[in-house]
Amino acid sequence: MNLPTLNVLVFCSLLLSNGSFYRDARTGSAQPVEWFRIEALDLQLSSPCYDVAFFRDAILYLKPGVETIYQFPLDNPDPVESRPLFSSMDMSCSPAALAFSGDYSSGYCTRPVMGHEQVYAEKIFEFSIEGDRASAWSQAPFSQDPSRSLHPALSRDGSFLVFSSDRLPTQGGLDLFVTRRTETGWSEPVNLGGDINTSGHEWFPFLDGMNNLWFSSTGHSGYGGYDIFVCAYDGTTWGLPRNLGEYINGPQNELGFSIHPLKQLALFSRTLPGESEGMAMMVSLNEEAFDAAGINEPSARNLALLMQRLADPVPQASVSRPGRPVSQPAPEPEPEPERTKVSGQQQGARQQEVQASAGVRENVRESATSVNAATEPVIFRVQIISSLYENSFPTVFIEGQSYSTYQYFYMGSYRITVGKFDSLKEANEFRLKCLNSGFKQAFVAAFRGDTRVTDPSVYKQ
Repeated sequence: MNLPTLNVLVFCSLLLSNGSFYRDARTGSAQPVEWFRIEALDLQLSSPCYDVAFFRDAILYLKPGVETIYQFPLDNPDPVESRPLFSSMDMSCSPAALAFSGDYSSGYCTRPVMGHEQVYAEKIFEFSIEGDRASAWSQAPFSQDPSRSLHPALSRDGSFLVFSSDRLPTQGGLDLFVTRRTETGWSEPVNLGGDINTSGHEWFPFLDGMNNLWFSSTGHSGYGGYDIFVCAYDGTTWGLPRNLGEYINGPQNELGFSIHPLKQLALFSRTLPGESEGMAMMVSLNEEAFDAAGINEPSARNLALLMQRLADPVPQASVSRPGRPVSQPAPEPEPEPERTKVSGQQQGARQQEVQASAGVRENVRESATSVNAATEPVIFRVQIISSLYENSFPTVFIEGQSYSTYQYFYMGSYRITVGKFDSLKEANEFRLKCLNSGFKQAFVAAFRGDTRVTDPSVYKQ
């Protein structure tokens, strides 16, 4: 065995055995670590978009005030030096909802489209790029059904695209789907299945140079809010999701992870509970630590591979569980933070308590379902918004009429509902009124007494 190979093996063994090679990645300032550096960029991120992404040798963000995507160079991360992404038009979408071809000649983005009942829905659009101009816009063919389609992630060779959608069939909420390029165009999207998708939201997918899948989710075991997960790609399909661990994920939301195609750099955003602004976080390699260890092999300095070794093991329950088929729609999930100007509502913070003894997150959804036995009749309410503060919306106006609200505490924040209906049909009719009154996150939730019910069977009327 030659010396470089030995160094790589020793290095990998250190990574696998050392559980504390981060000192603290959650302070928001640059933290020297053994193999990685994590720092917060000096960048203001505020509602409605907290996401960042790479574009060539620049970083993209939605500039507050003008709500247009701006870019500033990687080697001079100063927002003062920023400029619009394209000179031909304003790009008002999430930066992490953009995907580009390998040669940057074309791209994909998420844009709102007015749909049925005068309600906006996100759709994926294709466009061409020439210099600093974007043109030839068209709605992607797989995005033309009534469902929401957002957050495209394109493989490096452009042969397939992963995106988030609430189309059928679904595990519930936003699921990840894949469509493949064929001789006749994009194929019919296929749900990635019950091992990757959950009854929560899976969104902000990203495909690295080896087509490993990175995404944010609330449905898998984690540390609270949205966590970042990775699924290794074996050339044909993706493995089970693994949480990137407590040194990346925490009680806040971690969103929009991406890796630069040519540089050993990663980006993601972080929003803290109770704060109106987010932080853009950059991950890089600690080159001094590699040099001091005499590790020069390029494969040993691959950030994507190293971050996979950072990830938690797959939970035992997932390992022993057979592959789950894609189910029919679950009840409407908790609404995710909206990312477009038409959304208008801000997500309530989500926190879940980590069970130290089991090392996994408490399954709040199951406990909420099991608290009350099926002895009380099911009623339906329309949930319109979430809040960090109790009694923050005692009344609301729906189509000019005042309504008292009912709130309940769920997954770290207060959920505000309106109305009380015996039938699902009546609740859905009232939901349309809420949507038309600007509550774009409105959905029907079921209750027994004062307890939220998440059993899908109660929605079959």
